[in-house]
Amino acid sequence: MSLLVEKITSAFEEIKKKHKLQGEVLIEKPREENNGDFATNFAMINSKLNSKNPRDLAQLVVNDLRNLDIFSSVDIAGPGFINMKLNDALFKDILSEVIAKKQNYGKSQPKKYKYNLELVSANPTGYLHIGHARNGAIGDSVARILRFAGYEVETEYYTNDAGNQINIAASTLFYHYKQLLGKEVTKPEEMYGGDMYAEVAKKLIDEYGDKYQDLDIVENKISDPEVHEIFKQKSITLFMKEIKQQLIDLGVQIDLYTSEAEMYSNHAIEDMLAIYKKLGKAYDKDGAIWLKTTEFGDDKDRVLVKSNGDFTYITPDLACHNIRFNRSKSDKYINFWGGDHHGYIIRMNAGLALLGHKLGLLDIDMIQMVRLMKDGQEYKMSKRKGTAVWLIDLMEMVGKDSIRYMLVSKTPSSHMDFDLDVAVQKNSTNPVYYAQYATARCSKIINKAKADGLYDEKISFDLLTSVKERQLLILLDSFNKTVEYAASSRLPNIICDFIQNLAKRFHSYYADVKFFDIADEKLTKQRVQLVSAIYQVLANAFDLVGIEVINEM
Repeated sequence: MSLLVEKITSAFEEIKKKHKLQGEVLIEKPREENNGDFATNFAMINSKLNSKNPRDLAQLVVNDLRNLDIFSSVDIAGPGFINMKLNDALFKDILSEVIAKKQNYGKSQPKKYKYNLELVSANPTGYLHIGHARNGAIGDSVARILRFAGYEVETEYYTNDAGNQINIAASTLFYHYKQLLGKEVTKPEEMYGGDMYAEVAKKLIDEYGDKYQDLDIVENKISDPEVHEIFKQKSITLFMKEIKQQLIDLGVQIDLYTSEAEMYSNHAIEDMLAIYKKLGKAYDKDGAIWLKTTEFGDDKDRVLVKSNGDFTYITPDLACHNIRFNRSKSDKYINFWGGDHHGYIIRMNAGLALLGHKLGLLDIDMIQMVRLMKDGQEYKMSKRKGTAVWLIDLMEMVGKDSIRYMLVSKTPSSHMDFDLDVAVQKNSTNPVYYAQYATARCSKIINKAKADGLYDEKISFDLLTSVKERQLLILLDSFNKTVEYAASSRLPNIICDFIQNLAKRFHSYYADVKFFDIADEKLTKQRVQLVSAIYQVLANAFDLVGIEVINEM
């Protein structure tokens, strides 16, 4: 919690106790900063609860607040707003705490609560595209923020390594394998597009040479079933290797990779269906097996097994979640899914509740699509062709930090335009450059102070009283509160907003202040420590959204 807000709240609680007042105290920043450091509408929202008109209630509270040494002024505005300006002496504790805690500043105490996050579940049939990247960047940032806020977190990648998409990938690779050998081959009716398949097929030639050159594609499969199985497994292995490396390059940490194919081999779906039948939650109708999802708010029951014996899309999903719940023993499970899955949420939660799991144990955070823009128009070109812009191409174009920061800087539930022209700019129009330029400026000041013998962490902080210094200190003090809010709402863009606000205020301060004043060494040392604290908090915030600190530009 904010040190300053905690002190103000504590003062209010004493006043409430003294006058037997009721109601919650909400401490906020005033709309106009010259009105004070903090404000509250306590008197306005709780007047009826305390049988007083707002102005009278505000005056009762203000009379006591003015007697406390933590305030330099307390005023009533409008119909009952209370504006408060704090005593300068309170601000020294903020810098002292940042200096003492360093990389742990803003971190919360451990909470006895565990999250399990499924960040990405892309099919191992190709490289990751920009949509996967947004899921991964947001999910990984949420994991970082939750850990910093004191929660236990584990992350998962659910590998869709079973089903017809793997057959298509195998046939696509074999098609390119034969073409690279210069042999004629029947083109599959269904195949994936993109030069990446030729890139991966080269690795198969390196391993097998022309061993399978006499085979062809028949009915969308390689004519030899054993070879088709080899190409299926190689497809999964080679693409998953690429996917894992691309996630590492993006800074996304996955603790556990799980396999759909393994679930099939372990008969987990059949075991789940048996549980549904035993509990009386599934029934036969028209040759199919139906699940009673209407018992938990679905608009109709859902088919689990079609009349031809095939599983519907939801069946393996329910089975894998059942395994995940039983294995992880977490307090909350989160999936980061594309926005087109919205209608799937109720039936998933209903199906899991029918297995005996707590309703609402799974949350699905919807992440909307990304549109790449260049020269004011939608950008669809890719060196590897296909229908998407691949992450590997984007990494080459703009780099990890710009990708991550821009992908997490917008609310996940909103569609976003990723402007390639902005992402490569080296000026204030690029938000990640603007933020990293702040740490570079801080680093320059800190290094000069150390070289000149003006870096002193033990100095007092009684001279940092200018308006901009107070504003910066108040913002630093709000970091833990910001982290807690970002964690509870699972919105990493809140951290990006904090970063931009702090960078903007620092750049303004940098333009106005003479940091190295020969005539006032004490003030110089205090300002250097303020800069050091800004650098540390920016570094802590950068880590939460997975971007690097830049010390020199």
